[in-house]
Amino acid sequence: MKSRRNIKLVLGFDGTNYHGWQIQEGRKTVQGELQAAIQRITGEKAAPVGSGRTDAGTHARAFVANFTTESRIAAPSIVRALNSVLPTDIRIFSARTVAVNFNARASATSKIYRYQIYRGPVLPPHLKRDYFHYPYPIDLTVMARAASLFTGIHDFASFAAKGGGQKNTIRQICQCRIRSIGRRLLFTVEGNGFLHHMVRNMVGTLLELGRGAMSMQEFESLFECRDRTRAGFTAPSNGLVLLRVRYSRRMPQVD
Repeated sequence: MKSRRNIKLVLGFDGTNYHGWQIQEGRKTVQGELQAAIQRITGEKAAPVGSGRTDAGTHARAFVANFTTESRIAAPSIVRALNSVLPTDIRIFSARTVAVNFNARASATSKIYRYQIYRGPVLPPHLKRDYFHYPYPIDLTVMARAASLFTGIHDFASFAAKGGGQKNTIRQICQCRIRSIGRRLLFTVEGNGFLHHMVRNMVGTLLELGRGAMSMQEFESLFECRDRTRAGFTAPSNGLVLLRVRYSRRMPQVD
């Protein structure tokens, strides 16, 4: 009997044409495309595990996945083979054999997301796919102050999607900041886990605060009231990008 290898993949994708990562019946997803590609090159119906779910239309720069296989194809060749059959809006950057207990989702220690906003009066067409156009006056100082309050361990029930079904809404945010570069506004957040729509709801709430529709006192109360209806709107998915997934450095690598 052949031994099975556990292959770790780092990939990027433009999520515009996909209903997120996770396979859904009758819908085009990144996981579905990757599973089909793996089957084409190995002949096996492997089920790739992803580092997390992503919303429909969300992008990734360094998403992590893993799958097990009996195939002896060398890791560098797996990269070339998968990219030759995957759609061009999904690219594999690296592949390596890792310990059998590595799981792209369960082994992750934190994830870094960035939400991208364009504040100019006219959105350049080349930014349409991955920037949210918000050409309204906002107070960046108050937004930055509020963003810093997300850090630490909090109950994020007010920032979770309605009907998300997650009973434990407590999450730890390691870092959170807003940076303005010309007409671009970048919101970057790192945490040990995120609720459904959490980052997009955080962004929508900060924008409501920035335009004066919410006071700082009302913002601060969101952690205690646990009421989604009192937070801001859900920012569109196309502005959200998964930048990186962190793992423990002690995680053993095979090659």
